[in-house]
Amino acid sequence: MPLYDYRCGCGVVFEYFMPSWSSPDPDCPSCGGATARRPSAPALLGSAKPPTAMSAAPQSWEGVGGGDRELITKWRREMDRRQAFEARHPEHREHRDAVAAHEGVFERKPLTYKELATRAAASNDATAAAAEAGRARRGSESAGQGPRP
Repeated sequence: MPLYDYRCGCGVVFEYFMPSWSSPDPDCPSCGGATARRPSAPALLGSAKPPTAMSAAPQSWEGVGGGDRELITKWRREMDRRQAFEARHPEHREHRDAVAAHEGVFERKPLTYKELATRAAASNDATAAAAEAGRARRGSESAGQGPRP
């Protein structure tokens, strides 16, 4: 038999064993008035926070303290928790594309394989498409975005 918490209009709060969740609410033991089921105490005290997002993980050697094993282990465990969370809740999955280049002109905005394939579709030349993307990135830097601080 489940235990439920109830509250009466007279202010009395009490617990009551019910035969099933669909049973009618019991009368107030103090005044005999109507009662209402309320969330149990653990539900009122808890909080929910999803694991750290993948995008918050360090992206460089310096970000993991120059290869600090404890820091790498901490982040690996955190990312494993995030992956398990995303497997259970696909609506919270972060969009991630595979990265083809992330250095030099692609440091601010990495070149994804999706973008590379789109640019290479016309010429069937991935090298020329990567060079074109690099020129586009350089053009956006000179157009006022500037280099990364």
